Amino acid sequence: MTTPSSGRLGALTSPARLRKILAWSVGTVAAFGVLGFFAAPPLVKSLIEQKAGEALHRKVSLGGLDINPYALSAELTGLSVRGESGDEVAGFDRLYVNLEAASLLRGGPVIRELQIDGPRLAVTRLEGNRYDVSDLIDAWSKPSDEPTPRFAVNNIRISGGRVVLNDRPTGLTHTVSELALILPFVSSLPVHAEVEVDPHFSALINGAPLVLEGRSKPFADSHESELRLDLDRVDLLRYLPYSPVKLPFTVAGAQLDTELRLVFRQDKDAPASVRLLGAAHLSDVALREPGDAPLLAWKRLDIEVGEADLTRQHLAIDRLRLSGLDLGLRATPQGRLNWQDIAAALGGGDAKGSASSAPGKLGWSVGEVVVEGATLRWRDETRAKPFLATLGDVAVSLRQLDSSLEKPLEVDAAWTLEAGSQFRLGRGEIKGARIDLTQRLADLGALTLTAPRLDVLRDRNKTLDLPQGPLLKAGGGDSTGTPWTVAARRIALVDGGVRYREEGHRDRKAQTLEGLQLSLENFSTAPGKKAALQVAARINEKGSLTVAGDVQASPLAIALDTDISGFPLLPIQPYFEDKLNVTLVRGQISSRGKLAFSLDKDRPSGGFKGDLTLGELHSIDNLSGADFLKWKSLFLGGIDVALQPFALNVREVALADFYARMIVTPEGQLNLMQIVRQPEGETAAGAPPAAVAAAPSPAAEGKASPPPAAAPVPAPVREVAPIRIAKASLSNGTVNFSDYFVKPNYTVNVTRLSGRVTGLSSQADTVADLELHGSYGNAAPVDISAKLNPLAAKAYLDLKGEIRGVDLTTLSTYAGKYAGYAIDKGKLSLYVSYKLADRQLSAENRIFLDQLTFGDKVDSPDATGLPVKLAVALLKNGRGEIDINLPISGSLEDPQFSLGGIIVRVIVNLFVKAVTSPFTLIASLFGGGEELSMIDFDPGRTALGAPAVKRLEALAKAMADRPALNLEITGRADPETERDGMKRAALDRAVRAEKLREQARRGVEGGSAEGVDVKPEEYADLLRRVYKEAKFPKPRNLIGMQKDLPVEEMEKLLLANLATADEDVRQLAQRRGEVVQAWLVEQGKIPMERVFLLPPKVGADAKASPSRVDFSLR
Repeated sequence: MTTPSSGRLGALTSPARLRKILAWSVGTVAAFGVLGFFAAPPLVKSLIEQKAGEALHRKVSLGGLDINPYALSAELTGLSVRGESGDEVAGFDRLYVNLEAASLLRGGPVIRELQIDGPRLAVTRLEGNRYDVSDLIDAWSKPSDEPTPRFAVNNIRISGGRVVLNDRPTGLTHTVSELALILPFVSSLPVHAEVEVDPHFSALINGAPLVLEGRSKPFADSHESELRLDLDRVDLLRYLPYSPVKLPFTVAGAQLDTELRLVFRQDKDAPASVRLLGAAHLSDVALREPGDAPLLAWKRLDIEVGEADLTRQHLAIDRLRLSGLDLGLRATPQGRLNWQDIAAALGGGDAKGSASSAPGKLGWSVGEVVVEGATLRWRDETRAKPFLATLGDVAVSLRQLDSSLEKPLEVDAAWTLEAGSQFRLGRGEIKGARIDLTQRLADLGALTLTAPRLDVLRDRNKTLDLPQGPLLKAGGGDSTGTPWTVAARRIALVDGGVRYREEGHRDRKAQTLEGLQLSLENFSTAPGKKAALQVAARINEKGSLTVAGDVQASPLAIALDTDISGFPLLPIQPYFEDKLNVTLVRGQISSRGKLAFSLDKDRPSGGFKGDLTLGELHSIDNLSGADFLKWKSLFLGGIDVALQPFALNVREVALADFYARMIVTPEGQLNLMQIVRQPEGETAAGAPPAAVAAAPSPAAEGKASPPPAAAPVPAPVREVAPIRIAKASLSNGTVNFSDYFVKPNYTVNVTRLSGRVTGLSSQADTVADLELHGSYGNAAPVDISAKLNPLAAKAYLDLKGEIRGVDLTTLSTYAGKYAGYAIDKGKLSLYVSYKLADRQLSAENRIFLDQLTFGDKVDSPDATGLPVKLAVALLKNGRGEIDINLPISGSLEDPQFSLGGIIVRVIVNLFVKAVTSPFTLIASLFGGGEELSMIDFDPGRTALGAPAVKRLEALAKAMADRPALNLEITGRADPETERDGMKRAALDRAVRAEKLREQARRGVEGGSAEGVDVKPEEYADLLRRVYKEAKFPKPRNLIGMQKDLPVEEMEKLLLANLATADEDVRQLAQRRGEVVQAWLVEQGKIPMERVFLLPPKVGADAKASPSRVDFSLR
């Protein structure tokens, strides 16, 4: 039984069907042949001429083209490329190419055989190192991101080739003829090919034969063959002028040697390969910049090629060794590196990406790079004075280099360095360094710097001459990526040194840091990584420095134990001698403690904890040649200072065995004001003038204050840093004071100074205690005690001080100069009390002079013109004492307030007041009112009223307490103002005389009329009797009798008819003086010989009431 499937198979295999299929197949093959043999050649020939002409920008003609479509082969004949002049520039006689059918599967052409007969190339070199084909060279030299074309060419035969180079600038013509080249294959595809040829190269170069023979292993399974490329000292300099690329430098020499083998290998059932093996040597290379400056040179570069697989595009170099390298690196005045310009000129400055990142690019690896005896020269021309540096004796070993950049680069290096005249390095060495490009890590391994020397010079412009980087223009580098981490297992600095000098000061000894040893273990710039640091050095030959602790690079932080011992101050003396009139003779600093510092987000913090000693200090005043300041030790113990926020705590400050010298020069200048040198034309700063007023009397209860002024603006409350000094002490101090301004000179010592301050703090609620003791002139004790807080925002002070029993004879020089008298005897004691609260100062200054006695008069032009002895007599009491209290008060907010200025003004006013207004002074001392220089009387009268008696009592007391004073009395009267008073007084006397007569008539005894008391009820009768007895015309009535007048009318008539003469006025003044004299002698108990009555004065003045008695003292 026939099935359906067998039926269909029978239909397909029927003779008719088979004949039909065979006919179609034969027709297709025939049509393909016809098209390939006859239709395609004219069309392809035309396309070749058109497209090649467009690509070459020249006329291209092709003689013939045959295609065998069945053999996949083509033959081109008579190709010619002609330039604008019509001369042929390229061509060939015949080109035969046979394709493999595998090309359709490989994605690129696979050529079984390539034959080129009679290839020709004619190139003309023009001026400016240009060629007639430079347009093609420039176009083909542009970088392209396209991958390498995929192809495979096998059994390559080139014969009868000819190359002609017409060098017009030199007039020479170079010819390469009879060129023959046979290569088994060249491929970028992994294909298996049937190799039928052995490699070979031969040519006649300018008539000289060159033959490179190949060898093959015909019976080996690998079908391996090779072409040896051996060159011996080829002078590349001869061929460089024909380079189509314009070089931005001059090649002064270069020689090439090679021992290379080009190996072609075809393993069975494996892709063919082309490998380059052997070594190449480039020797005596010298490149120079356009200005003929050395750019790059080396003695020998050895390249040991492990394997360069041209098929797989991978280059493996076993070793690259560079000897005698001399590299010149220069920063131009325009701020660019010379190599930047060279790279830009060569067109290599814009490449992006890496060789390993793009498909089809060359892969490479280098087993080791060795650099020996290299020199790198740096010249910085970006600054006014070019800076030179040389890195010499450089030896570098680099390992594990490859294009993948995945393996860390291993580095060893050594070098020396000289950077101008400022820095040199005996030897630098890096061992075991690793550079990981993927992790961006530079691990320096062990870095050792031996004998580095830094010489720092400070020039005349006070600028430090240090090595500086070039002023380069900003580049276009990408800084947004992950930052690099720098690390080192160990960094060591051995026998380093730093020297500091100043230009133009040969007398200034250089400052040195010698024997510097530094060790840094496990250093890293990674955040939070700490390294152990140790430093030791000698400072200026005698001092020493040691540092140990931890440092951190990111963020910056240090925690160090520091020890500075015996750091001498004498070597640094010359660096401030032009600013101070002081010369250091000796002195040293020592310190030990813990130093901490950190910088987080640009906010510094840290501090120091430890001790500091400034010892054996001795300085000399340059102006006088005398000792100025010296001490055995200034010790600060338990220092604790913090930076952020600032705070200072000191456990103890101790100053021992100190000496200070204070001098008033012959010109009247205090040496302390001349310590800091002033520029020419300027004077030492002094106290600002204080326009202050003294109290009218220094002994008055009122207090001196500045003159009225605009209300001062209160100063803002300042921020006060927390500061605390637990204890400060001084012991065995001496202050020597000499005054050479006065003649004879004056010198005194304040000795045995000792004391302490406890609890000093800037906190507002704390008060420190001060105690200070000493001896003035080795005799008078000095004692000061206080409670104070000078560091607080609002300073507080409650101070009491005293100096007792200073012999005034030691001050006789000053008394002679300014008072005009020497001092024969006397002692001085001073008691002060100052209290400052809420910026208000109140002060009590008590001056006590005992038995002050002036001696001989001294002829001094500076002496005051005041009667000094009188002033002293006024101030001195009966015991020979002068006790003066000077109360002062004021506000520190007032810019004109000056305590010292006020005290001086008060003392000066005291003596002026004593001389010019002695009674005002006496009044203030004894409470007798505001003025004792006179006594007032009622006009026309001589009786003493109650106010006058009170003044006389005060005056009598003052005279009794000052036995050296004599009093002069002058009675005064004025005719104009006294006459009415004199008449009224005469009328009163007449009334009292009438009563006295009445008493006599009644038999009553009485005294003088001035002692009679007239009662009011008696006055009218007594006045009427006086009126009746008076001898002058009186009013009468109609019968001629005297009228009975009222009291007022009688008084008017009596006063009008009383006569007064000028002599009566003088007598009135005389009687007033006598009355006062009598009271002082009788009631005031003043000896008569001390009270003098002067002639009376008649007439008025502007001083006061003319009805008075004036006093004067002698």
